[in-house]
Amino acid sequence: MATIVSQRELQAGSHSSPPRRRSSWPAHWPLSLLFLGFPLWWALGLTVLLPMVLSLVMADQLLRRRRRLVLPQGFALWAVFLVWVLIGVVVLWADAPSAIPGGGASRLAVFAYRAIWYFTATMVLLWVSNLRQQELSNRWLYQLLGFMFVVTAVGGLVGVLFPNLEFRSLVELLLPGGIRDNNLVQTMVHPKAADIEHVLGRPDARPKAPFAFSNTWGSSLALYMPFFFVAWWRDGALWQRIAVPFVLLGASVPIVYSLNRGLWICLGLGALGYVALQIRKRRLAPIVVAVALLATVTLVFFLSPLAAVFQERLAHAHSNERRGLLLTQTVASAAKGSPVVGFGSTRNVQGSFSSIAGADTPDCNACGLPPLGTQGHMWMVIFSQGLVGAALFVAFFLVAFMRSWRCRTTAEVLCTLVLVFFALQVFIYDTLGLPLLTVMLAIGAVWREQVATGERDPARHLLRDALDRLRAAVPLLLALSAVGLVAGVGVASLKQQTYSTSVSILLNDVPIHLQPTLPNKFGTTTPDSTTVDTEANLITSSDTLALAAGRTDPAAVDRLRNEVSVTAAPNTRVLFVEVRTHSAKASRRLATAVADSYLTVRRAQLSLRRDQALARITAVPSIADDTAGLAPGTTLNPLRESLADLVLTPRTAGQVLATGATKAVGRQPEVPIASGAALGFGVGALLLAARPGWTPRRRAVRKRWR
Repeated sequence: MATIVSQRELQAGSHSSPPRRRSSWPAHWPLSLLFLGFPLWWALGLTVLLPMVLSLVMADQLLRRRRRLVLPQGFALWAVFLVWVLIGVVVLWADAPSAIPGGGASRLAVFAYRAIWYFTATMVLLWVSNLRQQELSNRWLYQLLGFMFVVTAVGGLVGVLFPNLEFRSLVELLLPGGIRDNNLVQTMVHPKAADIEHVLGRPDARPKAPFAFSNTWGSSLALYMPFFFVAWWRDGALWQRIAVPFVLLGASVPIVYSLNRGLWICLGLGALGYVALQIRKRRLAPIVVAVALLATVTLVFFLSPLAAVFQERLAHAHSNERRGLLLTQTVASAAKGSPVVGFGSTRNVQGSFSSIAGADTPDCNACGLPPLGTQGHMWMVIFSQGLVGAALFVAFFLVAFMRSWRCRTTAEVLCTLVLVFFALQVFIYDTLGLPLLTVMLAIGAVWREQVATGERDPARHLLRDALDRLRAAVPLLLALSAVGLVAGVGVASLKQQTYSTSVSILLNDVPIHLQPTLPNKFGTTTPDSTTVDTEANLITSSDTLALAAGRTDPAAVDRLRNEVSVTAAPNTRVLFVEVRTHSAKASRRLATAVADSYLTVRRAQLSLRRDQALARITAVPSIADDTAGLAPGTTLNPLRESLADLVLTPRTAGQVLATGATKAVGRQPEVPIASGAALGFGVGALLLAARPGWTPRRRAVRKRWR
């Protein structure tokens, strides 16, 4: 039978373990150290590493009071989500649809980085949920987060005034060269005041100090702002209240120059939320003051030079279509390839939406596509943890929102605003990091407040009771997971072996079709051009595939088209023709046939083009009549254009560089196996959740042997 601990005992911290020597340091020192010294940690390159290290200190503090630890309501959903995150390591090397196949050890490093951040966020949630008001008061918590708003605003202003400010941090100097040169590591440990991007078609400085990314700066500023108003304006000292207008005035500059539309929307939602809260409480004076202040700020803003930047950003929404296409491809890839557990981490995309050979270049850092699973935390969860993992992720924060949406206390109001901002940001920002930690702090503050007021019974959420239930349910969970694993093995064994052969072709640089560009009654003629993508389309055309298959049957052509894929080396004219079939011999034969057929068809087109150019050269000039839409008496002599077309057109379409060895394509058994095991575990977790009052039975025989 579970031991019942009274609310008074939980708040007082009484337990039967031997008393420990009291520390002279306050219990909240890890969080205070992190936030109060954040500018210094940024300069040292520790803003990513230090939160992870301090989470271990928080874990140690929690272990010291393990007999009375409580779990926030809905924590079981988060715990199961963490299981989904860990299962992702099994599918890290599985190929995802629409992504470049294969991958190296760097994929494991990125997975570990994100898993550690999830662990850090979990420790922060449990830590703040179990600290008493005497150990970490809400007032001090709000002061810390309000101070972070000031730090973020000052860092953004520095990024606007000194956009080229950057230097090598201590951590960067101490890291080995191989690790330091990694792009992700370089971004995290190399302090920069701003990123120079071409959002408006010109180099613009987007502030990011004291964070690693400009979007993290915008996300954090929005999440810290509600705490700033409470700590500095409502509850602050006189000097803080006097400083509030100056801080907001300084923050307005980087807010606009950040070109961060997500931040702007969050600020608008915050203003509407404040007005709605005052209307609900029937406070007329704050409403009048708020409306007057907003009207004044809006008027001053649109009279300032900042208005031009704001309007120009709204007019340059070119990234919306590109982002939308990437997100659609991300969800489609996860749903098709691994809807239950995802792929564990992100994947690089082959080519871009403009070309299969598209990629970043030194002159164009945005010519390629970001990896699948980026451009928003929600998309990363969908791709990395699957649709089921994403449902668990959303469910946890939805439960937290249901606990605070009534906004009866300051903690509930702040948590509601933070969760609303977070709900918007997860679709456009990577909030894994300080933003997620801020959300966990707000959720934990509401939970412990509701426990302290008696609204939530802590005795029903004791960690030791949850561990007892979990310990008793281990056989059930293992059995169901094993059943799912066996089912996954069965599904994987049913997959037929596939073989792949790839042929690389170097394309000749075919010039524009230099047909005469003359006006006529229908307008002007438009010259045709050939690109890597037009050549790829020719490879999968019916003419090429029919010649390769030796049949003109449409069904046979369509079947071969489904087996052929064409990719390209980034920023080159080298095509890779791959054929995947269930026969090794057929794969090699068809790959060679498709490459040869393409070259044959293309040579025929080039020969026809040269013959047409030659015919135009030898043709007798004629006098045009009005049927061509030209002025009567106009002489048509295409010699100059046709001669250039004849000279520049190559005689060959390209050449086969190499035919790769035929390889057996992996059946990727890890996806169905991991999915089956995860589903079995999930069913077991649902059974436990369906019986919340169930406790383990200890057999009398076991008791006698203790």
